[in-house]
Amino acid sequence: MTTRTRRALRSTNTSSSSEVVSRTRQLWSWAVWVAAVLATAACGAGSIRPYLTPLPDAPTDTLAADPATLIREIAALVAVEGLRLRWSSPEEGYLETDWYDVVARQPGGAYARDPERAVRFRFFADPVGENETQLVAEAVSRRTLDPSVPPREVEMMVPPGHPGDQILRRILDAVTTRFGRPSS
Repeated sequence: MTTRTRRALRSTNTSSSSEVVSRTRQLWSWAVWVAAVLATAACGAGSIRPYLTPLPDAPTDTLAADPATLIREIAALVAVEGLRLRWSSPEEGYLETDWYDVVARQPGGAYARDPERAVRFRFFADPVGENETQLVAEAVSRRTLDPSVPPREVEMMVPPGHPGDQILRRILDAVTTRFGRPSS
């Protein structure tokens, strides 16, 4: 091998080596960026409770129990009523059912097409003191089935005496009887 050939090989190896180092740094930077994005996304991924404010005319009561216990009890009562859970998180104090056809008395999306018949139930349980929870309960129907409007904007509380209101009252009465109100 001549000196010229050796120098050519060294310069080739050196540039290859620097390219490898550069490429490795790029890959590590990219991997760190992906890990940071995934970690950030995972922080909020475990939450079930939506960012909803209960409707202003939803019944509210303060009960002598912690939120997780109330939501577990409500989940059992919802099942007794024949409702299907859509979301439930006792740790977050939230429960939501699927749409329920109050005429056919069965859950399901197909019946949710008729606003008069379809009802969804939501329960929000928030601590207000030691072993005291504010429970807000909704039985909602939809005014319209307009897909161009966000779903929450077309929801309204069912009127008193509606079959959905009767189901909600039975659940609330059972929970109030079981846990009672805190003593003042």
